[in-house]
Amino acid sequence: MKRFFGVLAMISVAALLLSVSACKKKDTAKVEGDYVFKVNFDVGYLCQAPLYIAVDQGYFEEEGLKWEKISTGDGNTMNLFTSGQIDGSIALMIGLIQPLANGLPVQVPLTVHTGCIKVLVRGDSDIQTVAGLKGKTIGGGGPAAPAILFTKRVLASNGFKVDGENAEFEYIYQSAAELPLLLERGVVDAIGLVDPAAQIAIDNNGFRAIIDNAVDEDYKDEYCCVIDVRAETVKSHPEATAKFLRAMQKGAKFVQEHPDETARIFVANEYVSIDPLLISKILKTYKWQASVSQARSALENNAKDLQSIGILNADVDVAKLVNDVYVVVPGVPDSLF
Repeated sequence: MKRFFGVLAMISVAALLLSVSACKKKDTAKVEGDYVFKVNFDVGYLCQAPLYIAVDQGYFEEEGLKWEKISTGDGNTMNLFTSGQIDGSIALMIGLIQPLANGLPVQVPLTVHTGCIKVLVRGDSDIQTVAGLKGKTIGGGGPAAPAILFTKRVLASNGFKVDGENAEFEYIYQSAAELPLLLERGVVDAIGLVDPAAQIAIDNNGFRAIIDNAVDEDYKDEYCCVIDVRAETVKSHPEATAKFLRAMQKGAKFVQEHPDETARIFVANEYVSIDPLLISKILKTYKWQASVSQARSALENNAKDLQSIGILNADVDVAKLVNDVYVVVPGVPDSLF
């Protein structure tokens, strides 16, 4: 009899454990399904085109994603990632490398587009090539500004010493709005800008592009802008992350196939307050074929180059950095093309 009750007790414990396990799975599924994905949403940036389109075309709802707009403001995105106040954003890859090496808790699962960074000279400048920039003064938004980092990357690849002792260039840093005026007045010989400011300066001031990663042979196929997602969100809410990424892929595909309509949507919703013809003109110079696999290439290329010129510390293990940051989220196709 004792043996019988002992067996019965074991069966009861096993049933209880199975019940608890089932409840945990049910609760986890509920949490996953109820999670509200917090999206960094600020206006004025062409690079955020897939996000604007995903909102306008209802791609988040189509994917079944519960989401919330969070306006971070310039320079605050990384702090909000760290504090968990945002889950996903669109960023320039080259500007992420140092923060990632410093421990920024995000991963990169998707690229968005190519292009968007230019180095400009005056129309009457005698500088005709990258080599002509040697010994010149270059204006930028700051030492960590993506346009300046890319400029240094290109100059270094052409054999120049871009920083430190015996550097072959001088840099002056001002806000993006002031840089065209500095170039116009001859205070600097060239400026690094991101679109749409770069293309506006070309059209309004008659400047020329000496470096343009949308068309330059060595960079035109490298994706410059990527989706970054908080690492904890990728781990704890992979389904919500996948829904967000698929919506971004759909948004990018729409931009690739309908640049004129995209420009109209931008203006109608006051996402970007410039001439829609100019918006469309710029969008058509990029490749909007969002890709998972290209994210790894963009991350690796930028990290290696920035380390080779001393911007990324020599003791950073680039291979480990890439492996830690690049992530393939289940349920997300490599590309819609």
